[in-house]
Amino acid sequence: MDLKTKYTLVALAMEDAQRAADDGNYPFGAVIADAQGNIIATAHNTQNSDCDPTAHAEINLIRKLARQYSPAEFGHFYLASNAESCSMCMSAAIKAGITHYIFGAPSEPHMEPYLTVSDIVKFCRVQLDISFGVMAAECQQQIARIREEQGDLAQ
Repeated sequence: MDLKTKYTLVALAMEDAQRAADDGNYPFGAVIADAQGNIIATAHNTQNSDCDPTAHAEINLIRKLARQYSPAEFGHFYLASNAESCSMCMSAAIKAGITHYIFGAPSEPHMEPYLTVSDIVKFCRVQLDISFGVMAAECQQQIARIREEQGDLAQ
């Protein structure tokens, strides 16, 4: 997948992150696309609105994907997010069979447990294709701005 398409996917994830914030949730969004960049599904964080601590953007996206596709197809898709996935989301995506990832902002150090995508990949037995830092500055600025607007510095 070319860099322009990766930028487009992360920009779409940022739009979903804004939707999350508009609904009173944490500013994270994710997109699933095929190798040509065609959008399969989008999702955003709904932890607060759903009263569900597991309702991160990537988990919501995997749930949507599972309703539409066979798990055997997941390995052909690309997961793009405005930020590196937390340990729960990355582990779930790997278990789901997704092997292509595009991340914007780097992992936030206040996460608990603090395991970065790179930490998790060290223990993964499948080959993963990961692009880090796509539109990182823009994603970090968006997350920081929304967190400040929400009065939330860490979550």
